[in-house]
Amino acid sequence: MNFTLYNCARQAINWLLPKQCLQCQSTLGDHEGSVCNYCYVDLPFQHSYCSRCGQNYSAKTDYCGHCLTSQPTFDHCFCPFEYQSSIKDLICKLKYRQRPELAKAAASLLMGELIESNFERPDALIAVPMHISRLRERGYNHSALIAQHLSKTLKIPLLSGSISKSRPTPPQAQQSLKQRKKNLVGSFSLKKNIQAKNVAIIDDVVTTGSTAEEIAKILKKNGVDYVQVWGIAHTL
Repeated sequence: MNFTLYNCARQAINWLLPKQCLQCQSTLGDHEGSVCNYCYVDLPFQHSYCSRCGQNYSAKTDYCGHCLTSQPTFDHCFCPFEYQSSIKDLICKLKYRQRPELAKAAASLLMGELIESNFERPDALIAVPMHISRLRERGYNHSALIAQHLSKTLKIPLLSGSISKSRPTPPQAQQSLKQRKKNLVGSFSLKKNIQAKNVAIIDDVVTTGSTAEEIAKILKKNGVDYVQVWGIAHTL
């Protein structure tokens, strides 16, 4: 199957048809984003999470116990949703079922919550890169597509090609925290100088934070003062 032609045709159809709610497929009004007002309240929001690593926890302090004793290199993590139900379905379709057009919906959900949170505006965005072998296999980088929509709407520059995935790593989903960290060490590299002082790393799902940690190390070593991580969802 020619996925390029397939995706172009799908996007053209989606553009011509009325915009529908991701969850109930009802027609959306001009004032509604990716989901209707009724489905929005049922989204799996993270109501309490560590502002440093983004991990869901029930305490009233800003940082979880782990970050109080061993903070990550990045300074702040914002993931408004839990990785379950409709959000998990959206991300899985975007990543694994050749639905690149869903990146706009994912970006819209993230952007809406960012604006509600009165977020600290970064100087630039950087999407988590994919190794060329994985990119050829999938046909697109879903995190880059999300970042492109955020960049266009929020008017924040996207630094494409600044960081690359210099070597392939095994799929992270079934790896332990120790394995993830070991796999990712040295897998990213700097390709272009970065002038920005406040950078947001864009990813779809944050699990252990190992990917963001490796990229943040490179950014901090090359003059970036403050590193944010923006994801659609955080695993429980």
